[in-house]
Amino acid sequence: MIHDIRLAKALTIGVLAVSSSIAMAAETVTGNASVTVQNAFNLSETTALSFGTIRATGDTAGTETAALQISSDGTSNNPTSTDSTAAAISVITAGNAAVFTIDSAAPSSNLTITLPSSAITLTSTLNDGLFSIDTFEATITSGPRDGTAYSAGNLLTDSTGAVTFAVGATLTTGTGATDGAYDDGSYTGTYSITVDY
Repeated sequence: MIHDIRLAKALTIGVLAVSSSIAMAAETVTGNASVTVQNAFNLSETTALSFGTIRATGDTAGTETAALQISSDGTSNNPTSTDSTAAAISVITAGNAAVFTIDSAAPSSNLTITLPSSAITLTSTLNDGLFSIDTFEATITSGPRDGTAYSAGNLLTDSTGAVTFAVGATLTTGTGATDGAYDDGSYTGTYSITVDY
C-alpha cells in the first residue's frame, strides 16, 4: 500500500515536471504594421459658371451699374440696375451655376470651401469693355446635405468619400469709358476655389 502511494506521488511529480517543461517552451515572431496616408482628393469643375446670353450697356460716366445674379441653388434672378437708362442688362438665354465634384476623399467627412473674396474681371479680345463677378455663394448638390446652402465646414462627403456643390455669383457691368457699348462676343475670366479638410 505504501509502495503504491509512493509510486503515485512519483508519477504525479513526473507529470508536473513534464508539464512545466512544456509550458516553458515559447516561440517569438516579428509582426509587421503599416499605414497609408491619403490627404489628397480629387476636385474638378464639371459645369462652368455661365451668365448666359445677355444684352448689356454700361455707364461711361462711371457711376451707374447693372447686375445679374446666378444663384448657386439654380435660380436666375432678374437683372437689376442703379439707373436703367445708363446701365442695363437683359437676359436673352438663361445661364447656370457652376458645378464642382469631389471624390476619393475620406468618407463621411466635413470639408471647407474657400470662395473668391474679391471681384473677378471678365474681358474680351473684341474691345476694352469688361464685366466683374463677385458675391460668390455655394449650395451642396449631393450627399447627406444635398440642397443645403453652404456654410463654413458643412460640406459633408457621402459613404464613398464623394460630394458635389454648385457655385453662383453676380455679374456687374463696368463703369469705364469703354463700357458704354459692349461688342458682341464672349467675355471670359477665371477664378479659384479651394476645398480642404
